[in-house]
Amino acid sequence: IPGLLYGSDPTKNILSIDHSSKIMIKTHWNDIFRETQRYKLHFENRVYELSVHDEEGNLVQDTPQLVVPRDVQWHPVKNLVICANYIRYYPGKPIKIPIKYINEEESPAMKRGGFIAPVSRTVECVVEEGVRIPEFVELECTGVRLKDVLRTERLIFPEGVKASHRVSDSTFLVGTVFGRRGDADDEK
Repeated sequence: IPGLLYGSDPTKNILSIDHSSKIMIKTHWNDIFRETQRYKLHFENRVYELSVHDEEGNLVQDTPQLVVPRDVQWHPVKNLVICANYIRYYPGKPIKIPIKYINEEESPAMKRGGFIAPVSRTVECVVEEGVRIPEFVELECTGVRLKDVLRTERLIFPEGVKASHRVSDSTFLVGTVFGRRGDADDEK
């Protein structure tokens, strides 16, 4: 599967403005297929080690590079990856992590058929060095009522993971709780 490796990595003195930092690559179809089947929608939120080889099979760089899949293109009918690009990753670089709802059964609105209309399905986070990148960030739904606006104060970040400076507590919106009109009368 064709692709492009691009982006900066200050730990290895690689600058994205340098044309030689962009490398055309080919990834084995089996590797991509296995990862997309295993992680489904979370495939583009995972960090992988990528070794780059030249045409003869010799390593281009001594150490594998940490990368995150970006701009993955899917076949419209077969639902298979046809192009996978990668951006370089280093600890401290913001990465988008999916949001998962927990304790929905503890919410009065959700018990009566309410639902969250998501505005943001991911949150941009910074992960400290040596900390495993989480599969998701949890959103606590306990006590959520109809018409509640869900913001960052309900997000539970694992230790060593924090929201990026671009995620504002006052403006970042996860979603709003909606439901049937009759359910609002029941809560009163």
